[in-house]
Amino acid sequence: MIIHLLEYRVVPGHEAEVTGYLRHNVLTADPPNGLVSRLVGRRLSHRGREHLAVTTWRDQGAFSRGTDAKGLPAFLAPESSLLGDRASSRYRVVASTGLDRVGGRILRVYRTSVQAEAIKKWEGRALEPLGRLAAREGVLTVAAGVEVEAGGTVSRAGRTHVVVLTVWTEWDLLLAATGGHLTRSLMGTDLADLERPATADHFELLEVEPRLG
Repeated sequence: MIIHLLEYRVVPGHEAEVTGYLRHNVLTADPPNGLVSRLVGRRLSHRGREHLAVTTWRDQGAFSRGTDAKGLPAFLAPESSLLGDRASSRYRVVASTGLDRVGGRILRVYRTSVQAEAIKKWEGRALEPLGRLAAREGVLTVAAGVEVEAGGTVSRAGRTHVVVLTVWTEWDLLLAATGGHLTRSLMGTDLADLERPATADHFELLEVEPRLG
């Protein structure tokens, strides 16, 4: 599977329009063929690009069919003129425990890098702590991936980026899992001897508005 991260800003004055489109036209629609899941959210801070769309695709072919040359998913194309400062990255899934968003409120995106020659070691060592993390109270989803280049291959030189995505039901449970230090590794998952530097961003997940009546 392929995880794709699209980070972007919304043109000022059009936040409500884009949010309404996502809630009423995207999250309620049947996913296109090959799309396993999609999450959209707004950053819970005031730095960097403010919005994130995470899509998971069955394979590289499904990703290529469902996105354009710049990594914009087809379901976002109608609003593309309002999505600026875009940054796209894709990852080969190493491990996932399900990609459920029902009841999820917070998406945590943990990013770090590993020496290219140590990627296999990182993949092997990450499986056990990721499994423990998935069993924590409040965790709906855990997915880890290794960044791939345009052709779907992992870089064999320098440092390779990796990502761990977690979806949480409650903010307090996430705080407890980090020991109150949100930018650090989740407790019990530290691979600091392989990873550096690391960052963690948190997004409020957008949900479908309940229908009245």
